[in-house]
Amino acid sequence: MPKPPYRALRIVLVIFSLLTAAVGLLMIFGGKALMVRLFLRPPESELSILLLATLKEMGGILLMLSLLLFFASRDPARNVAIVDALIAGLCVLAFTPLLSLYTVDIRALYPAYMIWGRSLLRLAVAAVLFYLRPREAFGGEF
Repeated sequence: MPKPPYRALRIVLVIFSLLTAAVGLLMIFGGKALMVRLFLRPPESELSILLLATLKEMGGILLMLSLLLFFASRDPARNVAIVDALIAGLCVLAFTPLLSLYTVDIRALYPAYMIWGRSLLRLAVAAVLFYLRPREAFGGEF
């Protein structure tokens, strides 16, 4: 019996792979001036050397995620765990900014509607990925 192609899921995973690779490279090779523009011009004291070093490490993690998504796009039925981890990660990333909105004074850097909008967008993308993910067991090994 042939495997279903999961064409829409493959396209979504490749798009996310390209976006995370671009953001990862931007974080690795971007300097302080670029980070000031990306963070909506925060006060100069908010961008420390430690934050810039942490952003470069996060860029490396995003490049690793980009490779995982690319490999999962090649055969989503065999790599359903990566798709599930992406869905769970998007759900966690939808709630953590809302938590910091109410526990940390983040309104000085970002308006609340942007944080809420970004969280709702992440939940919507997670719902689409959950709808597109492979349902049946592959091969029946377990």
